[in-house]
Amino acid sequence: MSSAKTFLSDFKTTRNFAEVIPFLVKEEALRLAVFEEIECEEYPFPEYASWIAVHFFEKHPELMTREQFDLMVAVLIRTKNHSVQRNLSNALVNAPFDCSENGELLDVLIDFLHQSEALPALKFHALRMIEQHYLEAYPELIRELKTLFEVISNHPKKSMQAMARNFEKKYCKHPYYVQ
Repeated sequence: MSSAKTFLSDFKTTRNFAEVIPFLVKEEALRLAVFEEIECEEYPFPEYASWIAVHFFEKHPELMTREQFDLMVAVLIRTKNHSVQRNLSNALVNAPFDCSENGELLDVLIDFLHQSEALPALKFHALRMIEQHYLEAYPELIRELKTLFEVISNHPKKSMQAMARNFEKKYCKHPYYVQ
């Protein structure tokens, strides 16, 4: 078993982010290897590597390499693993790289919002990604998001209804929202 897989197996039992994050800051080679496990297909490696990525890059976005960013985007576009989708959409919110020209990624994020079976956390992080990386460049997306959230407002889950209300409150005065 590789050192990254051993590290992730150990993390699975401890789940100690307070210990893991500073350790990975110091151990660059291991950090790179751990985040490469995001594209692994074997449970639990992509789930735990992507979960660590959420916490790591929230604290240290400046340590995200272009290769890691590209890998996470590629995996997010192709994976059907709900945990990895949720984790990567969350980890990429604070990415220091522009993805506003990546239409395929935008399509995937909007598809997450459309999917009735997508869990609320995935929808929430997909919206955050769109807000962070696309709305400034494409403010007209507000119209499409408004339509999506009108549908989401009728979702049986209260968390989804709250998400729709929060979207409306946040953007109701936006020029593209009122058109």
